[in-house]
Amino acid sequence: MASFAKLLTAMAALVAAVAWPLTFLALLYLFRAEIRLILRRVPALLDKIRKASLAGINLELDRVADEAERSGNERGAITPRQIEAAARIAIQTHEVGPQPLLDELDRLCLEYDSLRRSLPSGHERTQAMTRVIVKMRSLAPSLVDYLDAYKGSGSAGSRLAAIAMMQMVPRVADLDWLRDRFSSEQPFVFYHAALALQNVANISDTPEKKKRLREVVEQALSTVKSFAGVPDRGTIQVLEMLLSSLSK
Repeated sequence: MASFAKLLTAMAALVAAVAWPLTFLALLYLFRAEIRLILRRVPALLDKIRKASLAGINLELDRVADEAERSGNERGAITPRQIEAAARIAIQTHEVGPQPLLDELDRLCLEYDSLRRSLPSGHERTQAMTRVIVKMRSLAPSLVDYLDAYKGSGSAGSRLAAIAMMQMVPRVADLDWLRDRFSSEQPFVFYHAALALQNVANISDTPEKKKRLREVVEQALSTVKSFAGVPDRGTIQVLEMLLSSLSK
């Protein structure tokens, strides 16, 4: 009797194993038209999701730039709000992929280059360029794998994007490259290169790293002070404070 029960159990298991795939195939056949229609709509649905995500990212970029303006952060110091925005955009990158963000970053690079050429030096230009780098920062952590391409670009805007990446992800900072910005770029870039060095100090956890950073800061400060005319006070202030903290 026990053997018969085991046989029935085995047969039931076999029927169940066969029945479920057959049922699934039958359902696929019966609803093949509806399934085809759904599959045709999937690319369009994914495209809508991607566009919605991109719109959300652009809105986030405008929000963080507007906030920097309203708060009187005219020099574009790095704020917790900007770091939060970058983190949110990094999450959304998984939905849209890096290419749309690269396209937006390249657009910002061109915008910076255009502002430098078209606006006279002064408050209006500084404010407009600050909006650009604040937006760049929000994209930077998501695109840090492309740092080398932006570092080596002939575009000043692309090099500013590389600085934004180093500001937000200081572990990728190239100290020699940052030092050279102080002798080959414009004062607006000096200040942001100094902020990048400031953030590198936060992760310099050994005497050797601090010594190397101090050497770079000393060279940068000497370069900025050697220019004819009135040196950029904001840059000097950041570098002198940084040098003081590294000398303790």
